[in-house]
Amino acid sequence: MKALKFFKPALATTLAIVLAWLLSVRPAQAGYTVTLQQVGPDVVATGSGAINLHGLTFYQSSSQNPVIKPFGGIGFYGFSQISTGPTSSSVDVYFGGSGPTSFGGAGSVSASSGSGDMVGIFAGDYLGVSVSVPTGYVSGTALSDSATYSGTTLADLGVTPGTYVWTWGTTANQNFTLVIPPFPPPPPPATNVTNISTRAQVLTGDNILDGGFIITGTESKNILIRAIGPSLGSQGLSGVLTDPTLELHGPNSSALLATNDNWQDNPEYDIRYFGLPPTILPTNNLEAAIFVNLQPGAYTVIIAGKDGGTGIGLVELYDFDPSDSMANMSTRGSVGTGDDVLIGGFILAPDGGVSSTILVRAIGPSLAAAQVANPLQDPEIELYDSNGATIAFNDNWKDSQEAQIEATGLAPTDDHESAILQTLAPGAYTAIVSGTSNTTGIGLVEVYHLN
Repeated sequence: MKALKFFKPALATTLAIVLAWLLSVRPAQAGYTVTLQQVGPDVVATGSGAINLHGLTFYQSSSQNPVIKPFGGIGFYGFSQISTGPTSSSVDVYFGGSGPTSFGGAGSVSASSGSGDMVGIFAGDYLGVSVSVPTGYVSGTALSDSATYSGTTLADLGVTPGTYVWTWGTTANQNFTLVIPPFPPPPPPATNVTNISTRAQVLTGDNILDGGFIITGTESKNILIRAIGPSLGSQGLSGVLTDPTLELHGPNSSALLATNDNWQDNPEYDIRYFGLPPTILPTNNLEAAIFVNLQPGAYTVIIAGKDGGTGIGLVELYDFDPSDSMANMSTRGSVGTGDDVLIGGFILAPDGGVSSTILVRAIGPSLAAAQVANPLQDPEIELYDSNGATIAFNDNWKDSQEAQIEATGLAPTDDHESAILQTLAPGAYTAIVSGTSNTTGIGLVEVYHLN
């Protein structure tokens, strides 16, 4: 019992000490909080809470507008500020407290509009902290307001994400908090086709390599067209086209616009003089290139071997102005086996919106209607990403996605032809056309940019 009698006052004392400590470290209640948010094209500041004026010293009454000023500079009159509420509001200004002197790195921006009660915080290196409240405000009563900054972003306002707190005491409502959330991520990029290439066996007659493309929109585009052959040997290919020639026809006709044999030999088409990236210059003088400004329309590119030469060749188109897309690109060539299949590649570049829907087709039997001899009777197509992973495969287009492909209005006319409809993010892609069961013939690979 003696031990128990001794313990009772010790316990009471301990509880009193703990309670006092808890009260001393208890966080200040609520106070006034302003939160910035990106709402569509605008930034909206909303405030709510109450302010305890105890601990502040009245300075003056004045008029105030909604404004944000993340950084006030250095000096006697330098201060940061955020004021939320209607324009031309009458306020009482109080001095006192401490807190951060900036919450970003930009100057003053006035709000487009505001409503509710005018409440603000000012903070500077020399002037300290001041708080503004509606004229005649009764300490501790509820406040709420908002201000809208139209047609801007959090980043444009120059604010820095974080939570900023100004205090002038430790009891309830003796604080002002500004919450700036992390900036929202940019919208997913839209895509335009900026490069397409096709590799195939280049033969003679109808078995040369034909490429077609359509330019949409109303403005002209700068296009680089390359015919590559000898440098393919460095990729381990044998039987390459040793001296390709290049022709450009159009628009919307067979009219010959330009020709080139060796890309450095013709000053008119020597692309070294156009300031193009060195990485896209052909690496062999026997290869061909044309750099030209083209109006909207349909165009055809023809690659052949000089003096009837044959071998594996590559035709490439580079679009230097992706604001208006090349809507369709196609290449006709000989489809063999092994390295002699028809390979089409294209690059989708970002352009600020959403990813693009692409239709890739492998055409064969219907080429007979265009008087093409020996068309590929049963083509199949496989689409790969830049890592070599298969995205999709199709043999006969009605086997899958039939309704979706028909809805595009671009369904193949023969059931044995192939098509793949995909929504693709920016990146590099490869389409390989081959014959079912290693059959061979003349085939056509096409890429349609649908949106």
